This record gives sequence, structure tokens and C-alpha cells, in this order.
Amino acid sequence: MSSGRWLNAPASLSRHAAWLGVLPVLAWLGLFGLAVMDLAQRQWILDENAYTPWLLALALLLLSVGAYQIDRSQTRASAGGALLWWAVGAPLYAVGRSQQIDLLTLLACIILLVAVVLGWGGRQALARLRFPIGFMLFALPFPGWVIDRLTSPLKVWISQGAETLLYALGYPVARSGVVLSLGPYRLLVADACTGLHSLIFLAALGLLYMHLTGPRQRWHHALLVAMLVPVSLLANGIRVVVLLLVTYYWGDAVGQAFWHDVAGLVLYVSAFGLLVLSDGLLFRWVEAGAKAARRPAALAGKQPAAPEAVPAGEGGRARWSSSLILTALLLLPAVAAQWLTPRQMMAEREPMPVLEQLVPQQMGDWLHDQGADTLLVAADLQANVQRLYSQTLSRTYVNAQGDRIMLSVAYGGRQLGNELQAHRPEFCYQAQGFSLLDAHQSVLPLAGQSLEVRRLVAVQHGRVEPITYWMTVGKQTTLPGLGRKLMQMRYGLLGEIPDGALVRISSLDGDSGRAYAMHANFVAALQQAVPGYLGMQAH
Repeated sequence: MSSGRWLNAPASLSRHAAWLGVLPVLAWLGLFGLAVMDLAQRQWILDENAYTPWLLALALLLLSVGAYQIDRSQTRASAGGALLWWAVGAPLYAVGRSQQIDLLTLLACIILLVAVVLGWGGRQALARLRFPIGFMLFALPFPGWVIDRLTSPLKVWISQGAETLLYALGYPVARSGVVLSLGPYRLLVADACTGLHSLIFLAALGLLYMHLTGPRQRWHHALLVAMLVPVSLLANGIRVVVLLLVTYYWGDAVGQAFWHDVAGLVLYVSAFGLLVLSDGLLFRWVEAGAKAARRPAALAGKQPAAPEAVPAGEGGRARWSSSLILTALLLLPAVAAQWLTPRQMMAEREPMPVLEQLVPQQMGDWLHDQGADTLLVAADLQANVQRLYSQTLSRTYVNAQGDRIMLSVAYGGRQLGNELQAHRPEFCYQAQGFSLLDAHQSVLPLAGQSLEVRRLVAVQHGRVEPITYWMTVGKQTTLPGLGRKLMQMRYGLLGEIPDGALVRISSLDGDSGRAYAMHANFVAALQQAVPGYLGMQAH
């Protein structure tokens, strides 16, 4: 921190100003540290989010270097701007952290950082630090539905490309959706191999590289940024092919252990190297002759006038009070988050019965066929299912006409955050190689209630599986999306952690209209059998 403004002030005044000026920064670091602890426990344990701590560390380093280079004698604090940004960030932080919405919590930290910078050095300091602050946005944990929607087509493209290349090279390869079979091995192209997360990481590194290596023309920037998408997809495709070949020749234990991590490292190094090489070629191709003429012109341009320095006495006292007020305000979101954190679990107050006992063997005309039960998800995902959910149930029912219904229920006793999102049928089926058709919402008229459901058709080779499903939060039914998240927050802000379930009904039938009518009949029987549970109201 520069002390140029305090040269004519007493030494004690300068020391007090320095200490008081750093208090808001320390308060913000405390808020940020709490957010980082949450991210480390819930987000960074996932392979696809392993890059985000490095991005945050780079952003903090750039922020520290940039702040050290600012001469505060040439800045004027903006108390009004700091208060405005605090008013936006503080409630976001309190709600995000108390309700375990990591996206809101980290976004609030970035907004509160803007407030701290404005209160510390005003708009001039914010202009100098805008890049490291913006760089932190790349570390935001994207919502699950965004990841699922964006990664699904990327997984298909990469799987198709890997299959086409290996088939052309004469390998015994086959593909079903995003599941590749090579010889005796079947490999699932997972989210971490799709290119979305590596695209985010490469975009962040690319922008950092461009920021550190000097100015460029706008079209040059735009072209480099546009290259990130094909470069990332190409690099990820090569990674998948390499892992397939390593597994094919040396076995699954080798391909999914050390070489899996090596392939990821090679991916980032090669993709970033290709970006740097392309940048160098662009400089040589177009800007080699213009670079020498452009730099003197830029240096000769008019420099912005420095703001008038503030006298030590009044300005110093104003900054003292502003720093203390801003520090106190920054402590409020942490207190509010602690106060708003729900602690009463609905599952403890009203325990869910054991699903195997709750759902009877016979419901109306439907009888449990014990020899035809299926898993909720594929076997390779079952371990993850057991980690996420308190109870699961998977049964097949048959009626007198021989029609079969597959019932799957996943129940979680703690619905605070992103639980019950990982295995939504849309993305669970795609992960097992199915294609999805005709996804839409519908309403089932039942006795005493109208049940809003989502319907879709999953297709794999000759198998056509119409699906009906819904979710519950507490005692209410819902569907994935913003409405479900707001319902969770409504419970949480009232001090209660709701439970929740995902109920899926499906059948094998090429006639989706007939299948959906059969689903409605089964749901009516389910309502009669379990009134008051699984979103089924008593009547």
C-alpha cells in the first residue's frame, strides 16, 4: 500500500491508516475462505472441477500484484459505489452459503470484492484490477443442469469422432450413444472427457496469456478465442482415443489409472501449446510490419490525467471511518449466513418408511414380478447412486394383460444443494448410450391432485422406452429447474432441511401414447397404495 498521501501527516496517523485500510481486505478474505472450504468439500472433489482451485489461486496472485502496483495517492475512494455493490453481494452470500448454493456464494464473493476495491481505491483501482476480478468468474461452479445440457452433445460428438477414427484404422470398435466398445472393453465417455471443463480452463489460460503478452487488435483476440472450441474438442478427442488404445492393449487397470491422469495433462499442455503457436503465426502473418509503427503511436497518445490528491487530514479521517464501516458491513453476511443456515431435518422429524416396505407387492391390478427387477441405473453407476441417496427401490410390475411397468425410486433425506440432480433420467439414460426423443411436460389428473410430470422416450437400437417421472421436495411435487431450487430455498430459509425423492416409471413400448396411458393407470394405483408419500396426496 502506498503511503504517498500521508507524507506530511504524523507517523502514527500513517500507521493507523495503513492498518485500518487493510481491515476490509482481511474481512473479505475471511468470507472468501469460508466459501473456499465449502467448494473444497462439495465441488473440488469432482474430477471435472479439479482445475478451479488453480484458477482462483492465479486470480488472487494477479490481484495481489495489481494492488501492490497501485499508488493510492492517485486514487479516490468511492464509498457510494462500495455500498451499492455490497448491497447486492451481501444477501447473495448469506443465502448462497446458508442454502449450500456454491454458485451464489462464490459469485457473491466476487461482487463483494468489487465493493472492497471501490472502498479502497475507487474506480481507478477497479479499472486496474478488472482483469483479475473478471478472471475469478472462470472458477464459478456451473449448475448441474447447465453442465448436463452442454456436455451431452459434446460427449456424442467426441464419441462419434473416436469411433470413426478407430474404425478407419481397423480396430473392432462399436458405439452406443456415448459408450464405446473396443474389443472386450466398454468405456463410458464421462463429463470430464467432454471438453466443456477443459474449454473453460483453456479459455481462462488463453485470456491470461493474451493479458500478459501485450495488446492485440480486436479481430486477433476474437480469432484466438474462437479457436478455443475446436482446439479443445480436438484435444479431448485425441485423449479419448489414446485412453481407448491404452486400455485395448494393456487392460482397464492401466488405462484408467496412471495413464488417465497423464492423458489429461498432455491434453492441456498440447492444447495450450497449439494456442500459443497459432498466436505466434498470426503475429508473423499480419502484425510483423505494423508492430513497430503501432507501439510509438500508442506511447504518444494522451495519458489520462491523474486525479487530484486528497489532503492527508480530512481524506485520512474519511478513509478511517469508511474502512471501519465497510469492514463491519462485510462481517454481516457471514453472521447472516450462520443465522439462516437450516438445522432441522424433515427426515428426522418425519422419517421416510423403508421403501421396500412402503411400496406394496401388489397395487390394484399390478403385481411385483420379482424375477424381472432392474437396477435404477447401470451397474457401473450404482456405487455413486448409493453415495447420493439414502434409499433406492427398483421393481418391475406386471398386470393381468402382461403389460410391464418398471418403477424406480431414489430417496434422499437431505435436500439442500444439488442432491437428486446427478441421475435425472434425461442424462442418466444418455450416459448409458440411449438417445432421447419427445421430451415434454404433462399433468396427470389424480384423485384430489394434479401431478405435474416430465415425459420422454429413450431409444437404444430396437429398444423404445417411454418414461414418466417427477420429483418431490418435502411434501410437494416438482420438476427439475428453477422452481425446484426455489422450493428448496423456501424450506431452507424457514429453518428446515427437506427430504426429497425422484420417482421414475417406464415401460418398453413403441407406442408412446399407449405407454403414457398405462403409466397414468399405474400412478393412480401408486397413489392408492402410498397416500401421503412420494408426492401422492391422500384423498
